[in-house]
Amino acid sequence: MTMAKRFAFYGRVSTEDQQDPESSKAWQLSRASQLIESHGEVVAEYFDIGQSRSLPWKRRPEASRLLEDIRRRDDRPFDAVV
Repeated sequence: MTMAKRFAFYGRVSTEDQQDPESSKAWQLSRASQLIESHGEVVAEYFDIGQSRSLPWKRRPEASRLLEDIRRRDDRPFDAVV
């Protein structure tokens, strides 16, 4: 039997797009959950608001936090990122 994977979700929204951060996060998280539904579940969320996709991940607060958590190999709460 295959163990279910624990996923970290990463999403972002740019205020330049005039998108509502709450609804944007909801549809992105919903789509990510559909994508992984037969493989596991989202157990951690990282979502940047007002960050352009042209910015490197290290310069986005939540993406940077995700990268730091990925480096914690022994005690991170997730196995993969969606």
